[in-house]
Amino acid sequence: MAVNMQRLSPIQQARTRRLNLPSYLNLDGSRYLLGVVILLCLMSLIALAQTGVVATKGYAITQLEQQQTELLRERASLELQLAEAQSLERIRSRAEELGLRPITKDQVRYMTIDEDKLFDDAIGPAGANASESNTR
Repeated sequence: MAVNMQRLSPIQQARTRRLNLPSYLNLDGSRYLLGVVILLCLMSLIALAQTGVVATKGYAITQLEQQQTELLRERASLELQLAEAQSLERIRSRAEELGLRPITKDQVRYMTIDEDKLFDDAIGPAGANASESNTR
C-alpha cells in the first residue's frame, strides 16, 4: 500500500481550505430557523427591558405627583396660618395677653421739623459755603 506523503505548499493549503469553506457555511432550514428564533428572543428581551424602564419611570412620576400634592396642601395650610397670625384681631388678643394696651391721647407727642434747618445741618458749613458760591 502506497501512501502519498507529499507535503502541500502553504499556498496550496490555503487554496484547499478556501475551496472547502462554502461547505462549512452551508445553512440548511434548521439553521435558518434557529437564527430566526434567536433573533426573536433578542427582540423580545429588548422590548421587555424597555417596558420595565417605562414602568419604573411611571412609578417615579406617580410618586413625584403625590409629593407635589402633599407640598401644595402644606403650602396652603402655612399660608392660612400666616394669614391668621397677621390678622388684627389675633395681634390685638396677643398684645392683651402680653399686658399691652392701646395708646391714649395724652401719650401722643408731635414734633415739627424745620426742613431748611435740617438741610443745612446735613450739608454742614463747608457745603453751605460751596452752594452759596455756586449761586453767585
